[in-house]
Amino acid sequence: MSLTQAEADFLLKLPKQARPSDVLELSTASTMDRDWELLSHDRREEFILTIERGRKKTARLKYQTRARKVIVLARLDLNGRPHRNPDGQPYRPGEWLSNSHLHLYKEGFEDRVAYHLNEVPNFSFTFSDDMGALEQFLNLCAVDPIPPIQTSI
Repeated sequence: MSLTQAEADFLLKLPKQARPSDVLELSTASTMDRDWELLSHDRREEFILTIERGRKKTARLKYQTRARKVIVLARLDLNGRPHRNPDGQPYRPGEWLSNSHLHLYKEGFEDRVAYHLNEVPNFSFTFSDDMGALEQFLNLCAVDPIPPIQTSI
């Protein structure tokens, strides 16, 4: 299943919310892989928010939003493995991106296109810690209101 770029952009910007009782958990030291359901404000679209911390390298952290259960709209990789952008796409084709970067859905390439955090189109990342990164990622994905975030060791 794939989307047009217009559909993907619409879904990313569509206001979303977590269930009122949901609290996002952010482990600061141990591995984690957890999903939360998000719904559009009109309840017509469902999304999945994933927070995953690396098993071997706990500094590695991933925040991801999917639409229609399987389509990655956006993924923020913090301290992730180096990633090579595919040839033939407009943003830094064939270039390796290391450490932290943001993947955005790109028609024809799905989520394989990654951006340096200081070059994300129409968004500015300025976080200094994992929680700040999560809050900014939720803003990028139009999650409103941002649910409570609980940190655990």
